[in-house]
Amino acid sequence: MQHDVAAFADLSEDGLHEVEAGGIKILLARDGDRVLATGAHCTHKGAPLKNGTRIGTRLICPWHHANFDLATGDHIEPPGQGCLNRFEAAVVDGRVLIEVPEGAGEHRPEVDPATRKAGGNRIFAIIGGGAGGLACAQELVRRGFDGRIVMFSDDGETPYDRTALSKTYLAGKTSDDDLPLVGTGGLDAIGVERITEKVERIDAENRTIHFAGKEGVGEGLVYDRCFAAPGSDSATLPLENADLPNVFTLRTHDDGKTLKAAADAAQNIVIVGSGFIGMEAAASFASNGKTVTVVSQETLPFASKWGDAVAGQIVGQHRAKGVTVKTNTGVAAIEEKRGHVSAVHLSSGEMVSADMVLIAVGAKPRLSIFGEAAEEAGGVDVGPDLSVDASLFVGGDVANFPLHGRGYATRIEHWRVAEQHGRYAARAMLGETSPFTGIPFFWSAQYGPIHYVGHAKDYDECHVEGDLAAGSYTAFYVKDDRVIAALGRGKADVTADLHGLMLTSDPTPSKTSLQAVGWQPKRLL
Repeated sequence: MQHDVAAFADLSEDGLHEVEAGGIKILLARDGDRVLATGAHCTHKGAPLKNGTRIGTRLICPWHHANFDLATGDHIEPPGQGCLNRFEAAVVDGRVLIEVPEGAGEHRPEVDPATRKAGGNRIFAIIGGGAGGLACAQELVRRGFDGRIVMFSDDGETPYDRTALSKTYLAGKTSDDDLPLVGTGGLDAIGVERITEKVERIDAENRTIHFAGKEGVGEGLVYDRCFAAPGSDSATLPLENADLPNVFTLRTHDDGKTLKAAADAAQNIVIVGSGFIGMEAAASFASNGKTVTVVSQETLPFASKWGDAVAGQIVGQHRAKGVTVKTNTGVAAIEEKRGHVSAVHLSSGEMVSADMVLIAVGAKPRLSIFGEAAEEAGGVDVGPDLSVDASLFVGGDVANFPLHGRGYATRIEHWRVAEQHGRYAARAMLGETSPFTGIPFFWSAQYGPIHYVGHAKDYDECHVEGDLAAGSYTAFYVKDDRVIAALGRGKADVTADLHGLMLTSDPTPSKTSLQAVGWQPKRLL
């Protein structure tokens, strides 16, 4: 059915406009003399895309920076699952008419199972059943791969949203049923074979994956191409009583379920570690009325990464919400009483009562499958195309990859980067030779979103625009007069606009160019 939704003259040339037709929200974007029409909300978490950043026909979601093609509705960069539905639009006598088919919705599947080709004899293996592995499998299908796709995932679950565990899941805003990225049969529908045996090692020279025996498969699989993104495990503390029933780590869905159940019954919660997992969990627990103490070896958590001003605002907010943050100290001992932790003794001499303890001291990349050299190096060195050799590609937490436009390689333990690697690796496995040029981005949730785009190994200057005290600002990180990263919070967050500039113009825009436009990157798009 056709709907008259707007006057063509009312659509700005580079704007985004939301209308309603057929009972659904539709996003309109003028493109010269034509109008592009898609679903109006992001397929990831439902953000209103009318508030996104537009660069031509590319759209960046304002919340978590998923990218969509306005001309096709395609989901072209993570996070999230699903594409935007595209609607036929026509301009007749100055009015915009939209065709909305009966039963249409705002979104469509990430991959249409009907497009899965078959009949080929090549075997492409994927090690890791997380977001990166899923992205790789979907991109292989999208690109027409017709051979076997074999995924090794030893946790037995379909890929799920691990980023939610320390955020909305612990806070009770996300349920177990909300976590899966695809339905129970989602991988089966696109012809992905799943093996749950643990991978022991990759023999790259002989293109063989060795693992514990499985009926019908044997002790090894010879592959034509392989993408390995095994992820990480939680780091632990070498302390007596660290294995008590009410001492936890948080990495997997199972970890989250046991931790959440324990937290529901606990009041005094001690978190050891002040990184993202620890501080996100602190925010979740404090928001639910728990008494939370964070133990940090740092003088000011996040200061080494983001500087004293930004770190002070973030940590100050935690303290204002009732979280006790004890700095410059570690854990000397975990006290046990009747088989459970009862208190944590700090190296400062203090004692903190505890009904439960969360150890959040970082991640340990799963490197053993690559051999001793990778374990000693702390990562797997890969080329610009994420390759170790012509048949093996590595991504996610374990990959030390050349960062586009920076002149150095780095390892980035961010979920979205793993998804980017998975999509790119699929194309590389199919013969694409261009280097990986993805822009890193991640988000945190600590009483509101924290957005961070780019990558700053170190920096010369941190320039803050906005109201730092009110939590509405963007902090620009400058190195050699180039803006290499930015952190944004609140209404003054312009990281999506900077992301667009980094994608389409320069991964490290000049400080001078941004100064000239009042640190508003949108004016340079």
